[in-house]
Amino acid sequence: MNSSSKYKDKILLSIAIPTRNRHTYLDKSLKSLNEQIKGYDSIIEIIVSDNSDNNLTQNIVEKYKALNLKIRYKRNLNNIGSDANVAQCFNMSSGKYVHIFCDDDIYCANTLHKVLDEIKKENYGCIFLRPYGFYVDHEKEYPLNLTHKNKPLKIDDFLVKISSQMTLASANIINKSLIKNIDANDYCGTNLVQVNLLLDAATKSKSCYYFKDYIIAIQKNNSGGYDLYDVFINKFGSILQSYVDKGLISENLKKKIECKNVKCFFPSYIFRSMYYLKEDLSYIENKFEILREYSCYKFFILPIFKLPYNLAITWCFFVTIYGRFINGDIALLLKFIKNIKKEKIFK
Repeated sequence: MNSSSKYKDKILLSIAIPTRNRHTYLDKSLKSLNEQIKGYDSIIEIIVSDNSDNNLTQNIVEKYKALNLKIRYKRNLNNIGSDANVAQCFNMSSGKYVHIFCDDDIYCANTLHKVLDEIKKENYGCIFLRPYGFYVDHEKEYPLNLTHKNKPLKIDDFLVKISSQMTLASANIINKSLIKNIDANDYCGTNLVQVNLLLDAATKSKSCYYFKDYIIAIQKNNSGGYDLYDVFINKFGSILQSYVDKGLISENLKKKIECKNVKCFFPSYIFRSMYYLKEDLSYIENKFEILREYSCYKFFILPIFKLPYNLAITWCFFVTIYGRFINGDIALLLKFIKNIKKEKIFK
């Protein structure tokens, strides 16, 4: 019996972790799972797919195996790249649901049982686990959650609701049982393998589930190796268009998702580029070419590129506040304003 078949038909949730040379982060991630998995280990499997060029990750895996954490470990002979590693995680998974989980992210305390309780109830296409960013201590930096509206949503409402966060692997659990015949390797080369899988599962379901509670802590300023604007505008847009072309989502839904990103996602990153990093915005402006005809772009983003600096940074500041507000990120909005106040941007 191979390592995959012995879990077959028993596993409800596969938590699959692609990693490379980040054993210290993986240690914290596995610790968060080990603290919560007791009583559920018969319906959960953990997979670690390792691109590392040393044995440190394997040592961490062995540490948690010794603590009776059930882990299936795959050490790649060569670095197969991040896309292929994500695809391998999905293809190896035996669970009904698959959670591609980034190696530096953490399940918040007492949240795993909430997830399992929900996915036992219905055959959801996807489950969104609300994330928040932290810098040092995810427990001390846990945001104030003013509303608790965990609920199922219709597919179009769900996709608009999560918009840019469908690109965040750790924030989404995918129902693999709905897309059994799909080979995730077919989506390599996009930097967004998980988005294709999410859209495949969501468009084959009747509803998806949205957690308003914060479930996942995301290590901030710990990603790199790709052009954010190219991936989140051009590659993400190309993926959405491919599902329009296949008749799985409408052109109107694609526009709603992209406009949600224009309002709620991009302004904060442009603000960071302008104020903290002092970057040249001409390069960023050029990346928005496929969105320039949208009225949302002309109102929310274009003035940032065209106004004099002081007016542009002020506009970007208020647009970011608006985006946080309409997205329901009140705690993150307050944190953003607090950080700006510290910097005395309007002195």
